[in-house]
Amino acid sequence: MHRRLGNWEQVLAAFEKATELNPRNAHLFEDLGGHTYSFLHRYADAVRAYDRALSLAPDFQVAAVHKGRVYVVWQGQFDTLRAVLNRMPRDPDLGPLGMRAVQDVHLLYWQRQADSLLQFLRAARIAFIGGEPSALYAAWAHQLRGDRRAARSAFDSARVLLDSMIRERPDEPGVHAARGLALAGLGWHDAALREASWLRQSVVFREDAFSRPGLAECRAKILGQAGEADAALDEIERLLAGPSWLSVHALRLDPLWDPIREHPRFQRLLQRRAPD
Repeated sequence: MHRRLGNWEQVLAAFEKATELNPRNAHLFEDLGGHTYSFLHRYADAVRAYDRALSLAPDFQVAAVHKGRVYVVWQGQFDTLRAVLNRMPRDPDLGPLGMRAVQDVHLLYWQRQADSLLQFLRAARIAFIGGEPSALYAAWAHQLRGDRRAARSAFDSARVLLDSMIRERPDEPGVHAARGLALAGLGWHDAALREASWLRQSVVFREDAFSRPGLAECRAKILGQAGEADAALDEIERLLAGPSWLSVHALRLDPLWDPIREHPRFQRLLQRRAPD
């Protein structure tokens, strides 16, 4: 509850107390430890917490994947995550991370391997990557290849699916975030900005300190994709200054930031916050 309220000192105190009382609970080290430290940009502490979880439960695949993802945002390197995925069984239970395919797709996209990503999506035949339609990733892969017509067709497929989902789940932030990205990809500027506005006004954004930065990052991506560079950069600066999943390396690697990548303010931001 302290984590949802944004009381970070109390969260860490509770983590220490919980692990004193239950030192062999791998989930405590993975979730309350690793996730919290990563969220606070304390990446070395996050890796230690994930390692402790794995020492207690060597087959704890979720902790291994999270550790790999920490190295992406902390050091900008993919080797750890790639090694984890290569050792992983074909269809492990990754709990909140979803199917293993989600991680494969993210890794291919971050590495800008557009052809491999499209081939993977065709072979996997899955409708969703995490909470987002796989058509969105197909659209982004086509964008990387410079195929605007194919990208637009995929964005529209994603939009049609998300339009139906939003009628069924009108209060789900993830649906609005994905729809905003699809609309921005189509060039529907005003409609995309309405979704960005919806996210900011949602109950989760206003009241959940642990979920808010993820929604704020989605808002920034929608804004950037819609051509609102300064508004996107305002959000990015707030995220980097406080607890969030965003990092300088994530900004450098994620192709979704490409529309604002050459903006002077974006470049200054990376230089100012670049690690030694």
